[in-house]
Amino acid sequence: LYLDRITFPVPLLPDWPGGERQDNGVVAEVPARWRENVTVILQIEPEALTPAELARRLGDYFVDLEIHYCRPVLLNVLYLRGGRPGINLETAPVCRIFDMDVLRLYFTAFGLASSRAEYFLERPEPVSWALSALMQPVHHSRARHRALCLERIAASGLPGDQRELLTNFVEVCLG
Repeated sequence: LYLDRITFPVPLLPDWPGGERQDNGVVAEVPARWRENVTVILQIEPEALTPAELARRLGDYFVDLEIHYCRPVLLNVLYLRGGRPGINLETAPVCRIFDMDVLRLYFTAFGLASSRAEYFLERPEPVSWALSALMQPVHHSRARHRALCLERIAASGLPGDQRELLTNFVEVCLG
């Protein structure tokens, strides 16, 4: 995928009721090396959902996108609390007939709260430094982790608006 050419069409589907899609996550279009756009859905959840709840929600979005666009869709879930730590491949049944799965969705799930904060603070991606504020530090206190996050963002050389956004995120999470 060419992530440097990502776009965020709003609204992607005119018939999504009342802007529901924007309230629950992010939809992006990303060009792929095989000369086709891929629709990427990032569903942000405050708490981990049961497989049935998640399958129902993701299934509705997936079916709408497949029917309207007939192109690949990558599903991703970001759990602010709960879920397995780190990035994991998950699956959930979307359609069952006579207690048998007929259609399953595969998606990545990222459980933030129980992930190791220091690892993500060491990563090269600036957004990982801010997200580490939602994670549990292992080797130092939350106050020390806050200071390390802010130092890393300040020294990054990012444009002022991006630096301010990441700093505000850390302040809200660890302030």
